[in-house]
Amino acid sequence: MGEWDHYRRRLRGAVASSAAPYGYTLVIWTSGAVTAHFRGIPATEHALMLAAGAITAFAAVGLLAFGRPEHVLASPAEKQVELWGAFHLPVVAAALGIATLIANFVHNPILAWLFVGFAATATFLLVIALQYMLAERRVGRRRRAPGPKRA
Repeated sequence: MGEWDHYRRRLRGAVASSAAPYGYTLVIWTSGAVTAHFRGIPATEHALMLAAGAITAFAAVGLLAFGRPEHVLASPAEKQVELWGAFHLPVVAAALGIATLIANFVHNPILAWLFVGFAATATFLLVIALQYMLAERRVGRRRRAPGPKRA
């Protein structure tokens, strides 16, 4: 294995392991930015509400996924997901759209920041799971598809 191949293998690992945190960073940052556009720079209590909403959403979706709070956090055996499954455009667009609606129509700033934190986190977790599932299914269908017939 040459140096370039070794580097690409490590680069693939870096991209794969940072796909979800990268996507969540995009979601929470852009949602906060659009909220700040409508509501102004957040005060400390607003930042705390954003965090409280995000933590509450993570707990709620975690309970939905795992069933009980004392369940050990462990990913199921990972299947292969194509790179496009981690591009995050659908999840960022959905979260940004929801954050824009909340920031525009919820006039109480405490509630606006709380709801944006909750909505951004819940949207990320729910939509990225769907996006990964669709990408995983596509890989499975391609593997089962018959190859080209040879003469």
